[in-house]
Amino acid sequence: ARELLEKGLRRVGDRRGRGLLLSTLGGLLARQGQRRKAESYFRQALDTYDQDPLTHYHFAVKCLLPLSRTEEACRHLQRALALKPRRDRDRKRIQEALRRAGCRDASHRDRKTS
Repeated sequence: ARELLEKGLRRVGDRRGRGLLLSTLGGLLARQGQRRKAESYFRQALDTYDQDPLTHYHFAVKCLLPLSRTEEACRHLQRALALKPRRDRDRKRIQEALRRAGCRDASHRDRKTS
């Protein structure tokens, strides 16, 4: 799978496609326990295309939370929700991850600072 993803990266030129391939590669490495290497791919994915809510979600859940980087994970989960995922199932997964991680409600924080 990794070889196919890397081959795809050599062929895909558009930002969204490259970002999704990088994110998928990050997820694969995270599942293999290579979280530091996975983090590098997730960051490249977000540098390439940061409009995909699931990239933010998977980065937070598969890399940052297992590395006890909760504050950063919360920022990515909040960003994922703000990007308004199309599928209801994805929105619910992000909301559940926010709750499990103990993240503050971003809309509540924004009301307090206005």
